Amino acid sequence: MYHNKKIGIFISHIMGFYQKNVCQGIIDKALEYGYTAEIFASMDGENLGDYSLGEESILTLPNFDDLSGVIFASETYPNEQLKDQIYSLLKEKCHCPIIEIAVYKQQFPSVSLENNHPFFDITEHLITEHHYKNICYFGCADESFFSDAREKFYRDALKKHGIAPHAHSIYTGTYTAQSAAEALRFFEENETKPDAVVCYNDKLALLLMTAAISAGYHIPEDLAITGCDHSEEGQNLTPSLTTVSFPVYELGEASVEKLMKLIHEENVPAITVVHAQMVLENSCGCSLTKETPAIYFEQKLTSQIASLESSILSFMKMSAEFQNIADIDEAMDLLENYVHSIPNCSEFYLCLYANWDSVSQHILELTENEMDFEPSQDEIILKLSLRDGKRLPECSFTKRSLLPEHIYRQSDSAYLYFPLFFKNKTFGYIALAYENNRIDYHFQLVHWFMNINQLLKRLSDAKRTSILVSHLEDIYTKDALTGLYNKHGYLHRETLLLQEAAENQSTVTCFLFDLNRLKYINDHYGHNEGDFAIQVIGHALSSVTRSTDICARFSSDEFYLLTMDYTKEDADELLTRVYKYLDNYNKISHKEYKISASGGYAQSTPGASLSKEDVKALFSKADEHMYQQKQIFHQDLDK
Repeated sequence: MYHNKKIGIFISHIMGFYQKNVCQGIIDKALEYGYTAEIFASMDGENLGDYSLGEESILTLPNFDDLSGVIFASETYPNEQLKDQIYSLLKEKCHCPIIEIAVYKQQFPSVSLENNHPFFDITEHLITEHHYKNICYFGCADESFFSDAREKFYRDALKKHGIAPHAHSIYTGTYTAQSAAEALRFFEENETKPDAVVCYNDKLALLLMTAAISAGYHIPEDLAITGCDHSEEGQNLTPSLTTVSFPVYELGEASVEKLMKLIHEENVPAITVVHAQMVLENSCGCSLTKETPAIYFEQKLTSQIASLESSILSFMKMSAEFQNIADIDEAMDLLENYVHSIPNCSEFYLCLYANWDSVSQHILELTENEMDFEPSQDEIILKLSLRDGKRLPECSFTKRSLLPEHIYRQSDSAYLYFPLFFKNKTFGYIALAYENNRIDYHFQLVHWFMNINQLLKRLSDAKRTSILVSHLEDIYTKDALTGLYNKHGYLHRETLLLQEAAENQSTVTCFLFDLNRLKYINDHYGHNEGDFAIQVIGHALSSVTRSTDICARFSSDEFYLLTMDYTKEDADELLTRVYKYLDNYNKISHKEYKISASGGYAQSTPGASLSKEDVKALFSKADEHMYQQKQIFHQDLDK
């Protein structure tokens, strides 16, 4: 199938049971209609410090012109600011149909999960089937909006059967063992001990069961307990937990069904409800036989713990290895090895913006650095591409689509997109696809992305640091007026040149140049003109020297040039070329004065090993040669 009909999904915390199953329902139902899914995932709300400050970069990824519709799971976002930004983005940029998965405060046509009414059914079941009288409710303070709604249905069931809750029937707690123990003691303060407790969800129910068993209760003989959400943990207990179904897969399917009607311009209700159902198990007092022995769940938990331990070690190893990486290509080679270990991952793409490691304009101005070109903001670099275990060539493409066309071609994969960023610095994004479109995203991958973000940040900072260090070196080693080396720069490189000359048995030649009549120019035309004349001499020397030569301005108008492999003919030609450069300059110059220089040189014997003192002696001889030339200049000037 050609990847040309796409549904976009905004969702947070993709590793959660709810999120994975909602997305799976969307993916499967969309494929039935000939659409593929593009999931834009984020991790907002996790306490990841600087690693989570740029979550809003997810807003820059979608190309809404490329989407036929959007599904927004708004209530998966604990960060209200990011949620509001997505709302604004969808209203401003998205012109295709939008469906929202939410229970309240919906801003678009929505699909909602109704799993509150079954609390009426469970409470009534406890009354009519098990004849319990003292039935309590354990609510959740952290999620009071939903907890209060479920409490209402609990109260309605009691009222229908003529039972009034007493002063110790309802307790609101938190997700801690201490809170569960306090709830149990609170329920016991009534004249008669509780027969049953209806808990807000499975998580609170499991905490309460633990507290009750520790207090000597037998469940359900002494105390019946029910939950909500149909968790795997609750179903694999003894006794297994009576609960409320959590049809989130069906929620995903229903959202696609509704979106398809909007795409085909059919009328839809503002809210479509997917109803949860009561799930009877043993903890309420029903005698039911388990279809699957708990041993399988125990083995699964053991495997998950082993996998988590392995992931932590892998994360530490990956982090340590990335610390030594100084090159992006080397980093991609290393990352490839880790990608192969992602369970059931069929495709992995790391895409970088062309300017991912760009240096701020402030740094460029500070270092007087000019970029050769400004990277296009529309260009994406597919830096690492792995498909079915094989690495594809690196390429670039335009930002119109999130992956190159040759990746999409003949693909029916659902792609999960994750932004790469550190604080306010955005680098690009990662795209993942799984075998047979079965989402198998694990929280361990968050560790991965933290490592990758840190690596990209470090490489980006290294580029900036390199520019700053280079600028500092220039300040320390370069002459600010001419751009040639100063005395520090010369002395630093002199040793290296002398060592190379000794190893290659090369001739060393020392040149000395001096600007003629600098005092005259300063006195008659000003020091700015004197500085200008010095710059012209510097340009003349730069234009005739080799890349291996060391050309320096030590002070005022004196220039030192240290070379190797120059013959006498080469040295004479260099002097001639300098004089010719200045003659040509004077012919086209509009200055009222002429710029000229006197130069001299001295050479060592080929193959001689020179010390710094020997070089000083050569420069002294060059100075004598230069002085002879300067005398000739003044004699010609007096004629």
